[in-house]
Amino acid sequence: RGAGLRPLLVVAGSAEPGVVEQVTRLVAAGARHVPLAPEALAGPDTVALPALAPGTVTVVSVDGSGGVRPGAARRIVAGLARAVSALPERADLVLTGGETARRVLDAAGVTTLWPVGQIHHGAVHSRTPDGRSVVTRPGSFGGPDSFLHIAAALRPRLLSSSLPPAPATAPSQQGVTQ
Repeated sequence: RGAGLRPLLVVAGSAEPGVVEQVTRLVAAGARHVPLAPEALAGPDTVALPALAPGTVTVVSVDGSGGVRPGAARRIVAGLARAVSALPERADLVLTGGETARRVLDAAGVTTLWPVGQIHHGAVHSRTPDGRSVVTRPGSFGGPDSFLHIAAALRPRLLSSSLPPAPATAPSQQGVTQ
């Protein structure tokens, strides 16, 4: 089916403090990190993201190291959505933060998601009509290895990190019957 060859793009749009650690651990396992300046995202021009190579994991995040101006969050998220939707590659997506997920999906023209299952508590795996995977997760959910678990579920054996066991989920949430 080729789904494993599609790039995987993690869009970390949440300002939750735990997201920084989640990004750090994903990058340590081999993902490419593209931090984006909030001023550029909040501006009128679309920020150009680097090309996504097939079979790779890339995480984009808002670089909060210099602080973010109060009241700019909506414009920053809109800029993040424009940047992602401008990519020519049809990537599988991991979207964290409710407003980020909504804006990115709208900008990408994704109007239908079919739930597949839950990777861990709050990390819902869905499919688009064209067969791409989309995982949505609130910014405040997941432990420090959340992005690693999600990436490993979508791209087994792609990242180099030895992964701790995934949090247990009830069999009914994984579609397993006994």
